[in-house]
Amino acid sequence: MLVFQNACRTVFLLCMLSLTPFYGYSAQSINDNEILNPNFENNLVDLSKKCSCKQLTYYLNIEDFVESFIEIPTSNVLVDSTTITSSYLAGRAALYNEKNVKVGTCSASFLNMQNADGIYTDISNYLSVDSGLIVTWFTPTTLINLELDSIVHSMVTECIVLASTKVGVNPFYGKTFNMVVSSDDQKIYFKLTRIKN
Repeated sequence: MLVFQNACRTVFLLCMLSLTPFYGYSAQSINDNEILNPNFENNLVDLSKKCSCKQLTYYLNIEDFVESFIEIPTSNVLVDSTTITSSYLAGRAALYNEKNVKVGTCSASFLNMQNADGIYTDISNYLSVDSGLIVTWFTPTTLINLELDSIVHSMVTECIVLASTKVGVNPFYGKTFNMVVSSDDQKIYFKLTRIKN
């Protein structure tokens, strides 16, 4: 019986040791603003409890974003349509943290429709960070014109986002953030503040 208990203990410890590097790496990559202590006991704690980040900040370069753009052809279905003109654009760009290190990708698509009342844009946004954070959100807005600069800067918004997509080990899954999207002449900024839920 003693031999069997020792064998079980040995197998258990070997399993734990083989998992330690994996959990240690995942815990260290949880966020860019916090360095976690990857000791043995902490590695065994549920990773979702380690997501104690209060604020995350990222940006993309507008020039990179615009250079990636594709245009999907649009046309009116009816001859007497109320839509005067339309366009459908999509693009993606690398996402950087405050230390100017590439940490993920942002993509967005812009469906623009103009009628007698003005220009309406429906923006579908997607942000994926290497740490596991994945959020999507929609931005309905109106534009002054259909020029590219006006379309790109229409991403500016404030919204509540939920990390509702889980791919692999994801410490952000189920967490809610208040996100402020802002811009200047060169960059689009994403500032996410954790909301306790």
